[in-house]
Amino acid sequence: MILIFLLAYAFLGWKFGNWKDFYSYYPTLLFFIIGDLLSQFLLFDYSMWEFRTVTPFGDSLHLNHTMISLGKMAIQYTVTIAIFIGRLPAGFWGRVGWILLWTGIYGLTEGLSHLIGMMTYHNGWHFGWDLLFNLMMFTVLIVHHKNPLLGWIISIPIILILMIHFHVPYSALK
Repeated sequence: MILIFLLAYAFLGWKFGNWKDFYSYYPTLLFFIIGDLLSQFLLFDYSMWEFRTVTPFGDSLHLNHTMISLGKMAIQYTVTIAIFIGRLPAGFWGRVGWILLWTGIYGLTEGLSHLIGMMTYHNGWHFGWDLLFNLMMFTVLIVHHKNPLLGWIISIPIILILMIHFHVPYSALK
């Protein structure tokens, strides 16, 4: 099923991505990927969610959480940035609507993934946190695109607040 999601993102990226300006938002793609890699590293022994295969085909490919996460980073995040930043509206209300639309898109795919058992929640995380996190994430991606240093500065307290709120034990960190 994850392969279907990734193929759908690849198709949408081909159809709607703004690839001619890709290098102007490539740093924001790296910021997005680094954020996920950091969470994968910091929360290795205290995951908030876990990806699993739900089909024999996925099992035959030996897809595990790490492989699925890397696939999402390579395909889904690249396409997301090519469309989300590549077609970012100019006005404030257009951007608010754009953030809400993308929060809904990610919420739909994550909610569906959870319903079919492809994604499980752990340690107090739930679908509501997915939505709130995505709202914040898409906002910070715009901030980073406009001002990378400010994007990093905003991200640090967000990470710390989430780690405190979810009681991530120091022993879980390597």
